[in-house]
Amino acid sequence: MRVSRQLLTRLEGEVELKLVWERGAIKDAYVIAPSYRGFEEILPGRPYLDALVITPRVCGICGHAHLIATVRAIENAYINAGVEVRLTEKAKLIRDITLSLEKIQNHLRWFYVYLMPDFFRLTQSTPQRFLPLRGSSWRDGIKASNWALQALASFAGQWPHSSYAVPGGITSDPMDTELLKAESSVLQVLEFFLKRLVAMEEKKYLSLRGEGFLKEVGGDLSSFIGLCRELGLDSLGKSYGRFIAAGEPYGCVLSGEKQKKRWEFHIEKVKESEVNTFFSKDKGAYTWTKSVRYNGLPYEAGPLARQIATHNRRIYPLFKEMGDSFMVRVLARMDEVFTLCKEVLEKIRRINLSQESWIEPKVDTKSFTGKGLSVIEASRGTLIHRVEIRKGVIKSYDIITPTVWNLGPRDDRHLGVVEKALIGLKSSQVAALILRSFDVCSVCTTH
Repeated sequence: MRVSRQLLTRLEGEVELKLVWERGAIKDAYVIAPSYRGFEEILPGRPYLDALVITPRVCGICGHAHLIATVRAIENAYINAGVEVRLTEKAKLIRDITLSLEKIQNHLRWFYVYLMPDFFRLTQSTPQRFLPLRGSSWRDGIKASNWALQALASFAGQWPHSSYAVPGGITSDPMDTELLKAESSVLQVLEFFLKRLVAMEEKKYLSLRGEGFLKEVGGDLSSFIGLCRELGLDSLGKSYGRFIAAGEPYGCVLSGEKQKKRWEFHIEKVKESEVNTFFSKDKGAYTWTKSVRYNGLPYEAGPLARQIATHNRRIYPLFKEMGDSFMVRVLARMDEVFTLCKEVLEKIRRINLSQESWIEPKVDTKSFTGKGLSVIEASRGTLIHRVEIRKGVIKSYDIITPTVWNLGPRDDRHLGVVEKALIGLKSSQVAALILRSFDVCSVCTTH
C-alpha cells in the first residue's frame, strides 16, 4: 500500500488529491481544499445590504450567482417579515438572463481552458488545436466565453463582482441598443456552439438522441468523445448516482436505478457537517470544506443533475445507458450551453423596456429584523444562502455552494461525492481529470 499526493492546477483556487493505492488501483481518496476564506465570518456585524457587494467576491468566476442568491435571500427575509416585495417581469427576466449568461461563459471557459489541456498528459491523440494559448479551439473558446460576458455586462454593468441586483429589482435601465448588443453577443455564442463545438446545423442538433448524439455530433465535442472512448472515460468516474437540482425551475432530488425515484426538494432536509474538517477537533481532519447531506445522504449537484431532472432528450438517454460517467457529466455541461443560449434569446425578446427596473420595498433598513433563504442553480450546481438580520445588521450568514455538495469530505458513513468517483481507478492523471469533471472551485469553501 502506498500514498500519493497531487496538487491540481488551473482551478479556481487550489485542491490537493491524496490517493491511497493498493495493487495498482485507488483504494481510498481524499479531496483536500487547503484554503480558508472566512466569508461567513466577514459578513456578521455589517449592514445587511453590504452583503450585495461582499458575496459576489466569494468566487471570481461565478460571483454573479452569489449576488442573485443574496438578493433573493434578503427579499425572502422581507416577505417572511410581512414586507411586500414587488418585482416587474422586466427585472425578473434580466436577473434570469444574467445568471444564465454567467453559466454559459463558465461552461465554455471550463471546457477549453481547464479540461481539454489535461488530455495532453494522457494521450498523444489530443488535437493540437486544444493547446493552451496557441491552439485555435483554445483561443476561440475564450472569445466565445467573452461574448457571453459582454452580453451580461450590457445589463449588469460589469463582470466579475456585479452588484446591480437589489431588493425590489435591478439598478440598470437598459435601452434598445443594450438589448440589441446583448442579443448579438448571444447569437455569436450560439453560432460558435453550432459551428465549432458540434459542427452541425441547429435543426440537426435538436434531432440527436442518445447514441445518435455520440455517433453524429461533430466539431470539438466529437474529438472529446473520441478521446474519452480511447481512455475508457465513457465508463469511468461514476459516483453515487444521486442528484440534486434544488433551484428553480427544478426543485427536486433524484436517486434510484436510472433516476426512477424523484422527490420534491425540502430545505429542512439539508444538513451541513464539520466531520473531518479543520473546523472540528477530529484527529483525521483534512480539509476546510464542510460536507452537506440531503436526508443524510450525499448528492451530486451540477449540469448533469439539471439535465436528468428535465429528461434532456440528448443527455438523459446517455445517462440511462452509461450512468454518471466522466464523459456523460461533461457532455451534460456542454449541452447546457445550447439550451441556455436559446432561453436567453427568448427572454431578451420578451423584455418590456417601459416597465420599471426597481420598486423600492417599504422597509426601514436600519431597524429591519428577519430571516431569509434562497436556493438557486449556479454554474456548478445548487447554491443556498441563508441570512439572519437583527436591527439592520447581519447576525449570521450561511452559504452552501455546489463545491460543498461535490467536493465535501466523507462523514461517518459515506465518502464525499468526488471521493467515491475515484475509487478503483488505476491512474492518478485520470483521477485528476475525473475530479475536474465536477468543475472544481475550491475558493467557494467560504466557511
